[in-house]
Formats: sequence, C-alpha cells, structure tokens
Amino acid sequence: MRWLDAHAGSPSLATPARARVAWLTGQSSWRHQRLSAAQERVLDALAEHGWEPLRAGFPWTRLAASAPPRTEPLGTASVRNTVQGLAAYPGSRFAAGVAHHLQPLLTSTQDRLLLLCASAGARMITGAAGAVDVPRGLVVDVVGIGPVGALPRAGGPWRVHAVRGRGDWLSVVGHARRFDAVVPGGHLSAATSRATIDAVLRLAGPA
Repeated sequence: MRWLDAHAGSPSLATPARARVAWLTGQSSWRHQRLSAAQERVLDALAEHGWEPLRAGFPWTRLAASAPPRTEPLGTASVRNTVQGLAAYPGSRFAAGVAHHLQPLLTSTQDRLLLLCASAGARMITGAAGAVDVPRGLVVDVVGIGPVGALPRAGGPWRVHAVRGRGDWLSVVGHARRFDAVVPGGHLSAATSRATIDAVLRLAGPA
C-alpha cells in the first residue's frame, strides 16, 4: 500500500524496553497514525501495571507520529480498515510490511511484548507472525480486541487471547474461535472500555 511505503525509511519509535504495550490496528487515515484519546487512556491504564506504552499507531515510526491527528468519517475509516485486513493475508506484500515494522518492537523488547490487536489488527498480526524473528526469551502476548479474522495460533513465544463486546456482532461473525472474555459494549465502544482494560490485565497480567 502506498501509504505504508512512505514509512519505509522512517526510523522506528521502538526504544529498548523490558515490557512494552502497543496497539496494532488498521489505519483509518493515510496521513497520520496518531492514537485516539481513548486508545491513549488504555495505554495509561496498562502503564500503571508496568507496561511501557508505545504512543503511536502502526507502523510505529517517527513519520507515523509527526502529523496532527484528524478524525476520519466513520464510513471512510471502516472501508480503509477492511481493505487492510483483507490485504494482510500471509505471504502478501502488506503482511510483509507489517512484519517489517513489527520486527523492531520485537528486537528492542527484553521480556514481554503486549500487542492490542483490534478489529483488522487480528488479520494483520496473523499475516505477519510467520515472517518475524522473535528473540529467544521474549514472550509475545497477543490480545485480539473485537478481532475480525483469525488470530495467530498460540504456542512457543506466542500467547493469544480474544476479547469482544457483548454487542459486537462483527467480531462474532468475523472471528471463528472462542473468546476468552466478553465485556459490555459494541465493536467500537468496547475496544477502549474499562471492562476491556480489566480483561486484558486478567489475561496478560501485569508486566
């Protein structure tokens, strides 16, 4: 995708960390990858339990964090997220791009990496998982939040969980495996709710 190509030469924001948490989602805007205020609040809550937040969205580059945030129309954002999810099948060029930008997070994290894979992020991490090198001793906690598509299989360094809102029928239809937690809310409202934060902490634990 052209918007991701623009990040090819931009340095990663990942710095050395013992335990890191980051959002992995499809991008609603081609111009910036800043996190929403609600996503930031999730990171703030997890930081209280020892997780070091990476405060930018995928692909976690300096360019991703440089442009001011802008709210996109819901319809436009939904289409873009769907396109990215469909493009992230294993072996695809887009999945390779996801793996390329994920690798610095893996390499620079010592003990644990917690990935909050919301909506299309489920397909993105699944497409990239087979193309990254997980350093020895690193545990990768993948929490699908309202996942649309399959998550990676658990095993080895990968610990995989799924959370959805009680009214999130998009995730019910789009994710075939069982859910580890069901919380109040729909596809969008549950993604950053206090109940979801609590579920993440129950599943992944403190850092």
